Amino acid sequence: MRRLLALTLALACLPASTAAGGAPDPIDHAKARAPDGTPMCAAWVHDRHLVRRGGRAWATWHPPVDQRHGCAFGHEHGSNPHAFRMFRRTGMPAFGPIGIYAGSDEPHAGFKVFVVNDDRKGLSWMMVLHQGSGSPRRGTVRHHSLETWLFRGRRLLAHTRVMADFGAPVPNCPGAERRARMRLLPNPGCRSVYEEWATAVNVGGVFRAAPAFAIDNAITQFDPAAPDRVVFNKPFACGPHDPSGWDSYCKGDKRTVLRPRWRVAGRGPSRFRTDARGRRAAAGLLQVVARRARVRQGRECCGVENAFVMERPSDGGIYRAGRGLNSANFEFPGYCVLRAN
Repeated sequence: MRRLLALTLALACLPASTAAGGAPDPIDHAKARAPDGTPMCAAWVHDRHLVRRGGRAWATWHPPVDQRHGCAFGHEHGSNPHAFRMFRRTGMPAFGPIGIYAGSDEPHAGFKVFVVNDDRKGLSWMMVLHQGSGSPRRGTVRHHSLETWLFRGRRLLAHTRVMADFGAPVPNCPGAERRARMRLLPNPGCRSVYEEWATAVNVGGVFRAAPAFAIDNAITQFDPAAPDRVVFNKPFACGPHDPSGWDSYCKGDKRTVLRPRWRVAGRGPSRFRTDARGRRAAAGLLQVVARRARVRQGRECCGVENAFVMERPSDGGIYRAGRGLNSANFEFPGYCVLRAN
């Protein structure tokens, strides 16, 4: 597996090829190039990154730069699913089915993948969360799709899909009350630039988790007095450049996963259906929780052993525990990442 990962990485770092004669232009010439001269991709280049599920095609993960045409997409989706040690069991994730089922519009750029190959407690996992920080809508939208694959060794313990409840918006100001479910958001009236989403998930009474997802460089703030107003984050997060431009530091791509607190108590059929909130139902989202599986991390709390950070986009953006509290950037200049296909 390590040799295959290294070979894939080496291929991804080769100079990108150009489109053959007569093929559609892969470059969107109406958009400005990145600071290093990288052009922006045409829409059709982005739209070819697809995966089939349930008889239809869905958007899926892609790198920040298309390795075939050498153009940038202007957004990133976090960890490369190919870097997950159990990728052959999971395949590429589909972006959108959970939100569509729940009737929630989840913009494509907000889908983020989190890969952990070793949580230092015997588990590996991959999560796909819809967590954009560029739109003030996140201050008013409480539920976001969360798909999870949890393994012990080669055994699949759980594969769950829910619209996770992230509670009410909480301004990140001095004295802010931390809650089990919340969206702690930067506020124009307070100094902090930090953002954190916390949830508590219960799928069918047999799978529970309470992860939090932190963003150290959220793109925008949320103003409760004007919830539709776009307010870019403060200069401390964005730097001295145009906050909406390529040189901005506030791209929402420095993320951390905090104490997922997995709890699994598999009983009854391993496959069952739930509604979008995880409550058992005769029809709905398919859930998988292995019978007689047991995981008890409910008391895990704090410290670097329970903070998962990403250090190197070039290794696929794997999150690791025990490394500190600050992730590296995914989007720019971290172009040289494992290709998606």
